[in-house]
Amino acid sequence: MSRKGGIAMTSLPLRDTKVDIASSSSSSNSSVNSEGSDTKRSVYSICVTGLDLVNHILIVCLTAFTLYHSLPSASAFNLHVTLCTLGYVLLMSEAILILAGESILTNFLTHRAKKHLHWILQVLGVACTVAGVVLIFCKKSVHFRSTHAILGITSVSLMLFLTLFGYPVFTLRFRNIVRPVLTKFGHNLLGMLCFTIGIAAQCYGYKKFGSWTSETKNMCIAVAAIIAALSLRQAFFKGVSTIFRGTLWKN
Repeated sequence: MSRKGGIAMTSLPLRDTKVDIASSSSSSNSSVNSEGSDTKRSVYSICVTGLDLVNHILIVCLTAFTLYHSLPSASAFNLHVTLCTLGYVLLMSEAILILAGESILTNFLTHRAKKHLHWILQVLGVACTVAGVVLIFCKKSVHFRSTHAILGITSVSLMLFLTLFGYPVFTLRFRNIVRPVLTKFGHNLLGMLCFTIGIAAQCYGYKKFGSWTSETKNMCIAVAAIIAALSLRQAFFKGVSTIFRGTLWKN
């Protein structure tokens, strides 16, 4: 009797030992998986930060290069180039990057401060672009015949629509029909379309520099395309993920 009791008593610690081994093995596996996911996130964050830094450098370089060639002369054409370059390439690109995600220049700011800085840069970009378009419109007698002009006026029209009837207005008017998350996505999508068309107009505008070689024109076009792709990449995926996380329509 005592012998059987002894066997039973000794078997209990063995089972406890097995449970401890299994739990420690499970915790070690979870810690390994956690470390692996942390490493992946760290690598991804480094890559995103690197791309963001490259984009900022390209924006500044292309803006400085274009202004260097357009500022010496105060002609209507050169002022048009200067204002539209400041509006699209510099101000609007940076405005998109502020809210797109991991911008190394604004990571220290709160979300509220980023939103304020975003719309300030957007307003300045709209002002520069509209001023540049009005200036060249008043100077020329024939309008909207070239691809550059058609793309430019299309982008400016979208820009003015978004400025006058933007996200806050649509949210207040249609919040009983459509959830604000969808209205915001639509606003952002139109903004990205406006920016893309504007950069395309900018690229066609580079072809009008008669003093530039074809290599210089192609280089500026390529850099502008890279800026557009890097600026819109994070903004697009962030908007899509927001849509899939929320419910679009109210019941």
